[in-house]
Amino acid sequence: MNSAVSNSEAALPRVTLMMLAVMCGLSVASAYYVQPLLPTIGRAFHISDASIGILPMLTQIGIAFGIVLFVPLGDIVDERKLIVALALAQVLALVLIGASQSVGMLRGSSALLGLTTVTPYLLPPFAAKLTPADQRGHVTGIIARGLFGGVLLARTASGYVGYYVSWNAIYWFAALGMLGMSVLFYRMTRGTRPNTQLTYRGLLGSLWPVFMQQRDVRRAMLSQGLLFGAFNVLWVTLAFYLESPLFRLPSYVAGLFGVIGLGGTLAAPLVGKLADRRGPIFAVRLGTGIMLAAWLVFVLLSHALWGLVIGVILLDLGGTASHVSNQARIYRLGREIGSRVTTLYMLGAFAGAAVFSPLSTVVWAHWAWLGVCALGGGATIIAFAVCWLPDRQRTPHASSVRQDAR
Repeated sequence: MNSAVSNSEAALPRVTLMMLAVMCGLSVASAYYVQPLLPTIGRAFHISDASIGILPMLTQIGIAFGIVLFVPLGDIVDERKLIVALALAQVLALVLIGASQSVGMLRGSSALLGLTTVTPYLLPPFAAKLTPADQRGHVTGIIARGLFGGVLLARTASGYVGYYVSWNAIYWFAALGMLGMSVLFYRMTRGTRPNTQLTYRGLLGSLWPVFMQQRDVRRAMLSQGLLFGAFNVLWVTLAFYLESPLFRLPSYVAGLFGVIGLGGTLAAPLVGKLADRRGPIFAVRLGTGIMLAAWLVFVLLSHALWGLVIGVILLDLGGTASHVSNQARIYRLGREIGSRVTTLYMLGAFAGAAVFSPLSTVVWAHWAWLGVCALGGGATIIAFAVCWLPDRQRTPHASSVRQDAR
């Protein structure tokens, strides 16, 4: 099991696929524990509501840099070893956050956590390389279920642990969990061989030709940046809204909405199959439309908890559909550039999150909930327009990109 193998068309064993989904979820959760804890952390470190959004922003910026620096390595090194190394580095970052005693240390550790939270974005192309082409949408959907499940359940876990134990206890628990998953991943998977003869420097330099020549990549980046930004607008501000005089609910209730939204992630494999059958563009449009409906619900019905519940379910369902479909869209461009298109795609997504996370707390501080809905809904409207742009240009084949990069 320890030797590198060539990429094959054999389907991944189901137990291995489930393990990858769990690892993806546990790893990505580390970046989202902070969201329902923002009011609690703000009080503990005397940070204002308008400024506390810097913490998730630093993590998202760290993830964006980590994606650029590390995800392209998946095309030139054994991805198995790379994933294990980054997972162990993430364990260290979690420990540092848990031990933080000052605002400076907390912010620095948050940025480091983002820089090392790259495993969730290496696992989908890792699995796609080992999966027949006609099953990649389904496999991507399974792993996306783990990713979105991790994002949503992270809020539930941190909300409860933060309320009943302490804000930093969840980071100690997460460090132990990631350490265990690193060992399990190493024992259950095999290595992969490089897809290209490019050097690391040449690989980073080839990102620009891929970006310029692959229209699907550019549109997926823009679409997902706006949608993921809108997704974060809700989750960064939800705890503040629930603690407001309208509801006066503790932080762990915001975490409970993660469980409610989990229903949307169950549709991820179905969306993957839909993308395989009807095409990813159709599924992206469907998911974006569902997210738009969610923001309409937040505007009209969020004065009641049941209205928030409906909106969260729709937002997470639409977010899952758009993410899975956009991934299926870019993974069809060729294995030779698999890690590089993932790099660009996730860079676009987290650039959007990095912009909208601090902006959402500023908007909340000045214009409250209606301002938040205007911000999230506006981003979703633009994304909806993007996915209906006409496609008049034939996308160059991946091989031409590879040759240009040389």
